[in-house]
Amino acid sequence: MSGTAIVTGGANGIGLAIATRLMRDGFSVVIADRDLEAAEKAAAEIGAKARQIDIGDEASVVEGVRAIAEAGGGLAAVVNNAGIHTQSLVVETKVEDWDRIHRVNARGTFLVCREAAKIMGLQGAGQIVNIVTKLGFGNPFSSVYMSSKNAVMALTQCLAVEMAGTGVRVNAVAPGHVGPGTGMEAAFRAKAQKLGQDWESFEAGVVKSIPLGRWCRPEDVAGAVSWLLGPDASFVTGEVISVTGGFQAYGVAPDPEAVRAAARDGAR
Repeated sequence: MSGTAIVTGGANGIGLAIATRLMRDGFSVVIADRDLEAAEKAAAEIGAKARQIDIGDEASVVEGVRAIAEAGGGLAAVVNNAGIHTQSLVVETKVEDWDRIHRVNARGTFLVCREAAKIMGLQGAGQIVNIVTKLGFGNPFSSVYMSSKNAVMALTQCLAVEMAGTGVRVNAVAPGHVGPGTGMEAAFRAKAQKLGQDWESFEAGVVKSIPLGRWCRPEDVAGAVSWLLGPDASFVTGEVISVTGGFQAYGVAPDPEAVRAAARDGAR
C-alpha cells in the first residue's frame, strides 16, 4: 500500500498504534493532532510526519486536510480516530458537556470526512475509516460519548453509499474495552469510581465480560484498520468491524441511591 494517510488523534494510544501499523504497511503517514508537540514527538519516533489539526475547528480541518493532500500529491486514506470522553449520568450531564463531546466526536469527524471525501471523490479513489465503539447497550455514564459515536456510525454508512460510485470506500472499526496503558484507561478508571468499585474489582469484571479473556489492545484495532485499507477488503464499504474479543454488552447498573442523588442535584 502507498500514498498519504492521515490519522487524527494519532499522537498516542489507539491513534499511534494505527499510525505505526500504516507506516509498516507502506503509507506515508501524517499524524494530525491538536497537540502539535505530542504529534511531532510521536511522528519522529515512527518516521511519520506531523500536522496540527483541531478537528473541533472547521477552518483548521479545511486548511489542514487540503495542505496535507497538496503536499502528498493526493490522499490515499484517512483514519478518524480523534475523540474525547466524559463520564456522567444523563440526569447530571451539563448541556455544555454534551455540546463539547459532540463538537469533537461527531461534528469533528464529519468535517474531516467531508474534506477528505471532496479530495478523494475528485481523485476517483481513497478510503476513510472511522473509529467508533462497540461499548453501546447498557453502558452507564457514557450516553454523551455513545450518542456521538452512534452519529459517526450513521455518517459512515451514508457517506459510503454517497461515495461508492466515485471509487471511495468508507468503513468503521468499533473497539471494545481498550486499556490499560492507553488513553482510554482514564475513562474506565473514572467509570469504576462512579460505580463505587476499586480498580482491581472493576478490571476483573471487565475481563470476565470478554469471552477471549483480555482487554482489547491498540494493536488489535490497528490490525482491523490495516485490513480495511488493504486489497483484501476492496469489496467492503459501509461496514462496521467490531474488535471486541466477543464482548456484547456492559451490564453493571449504577447504585440507585447515587442516581437519585444525581437527579436531585441535577446538572450543575
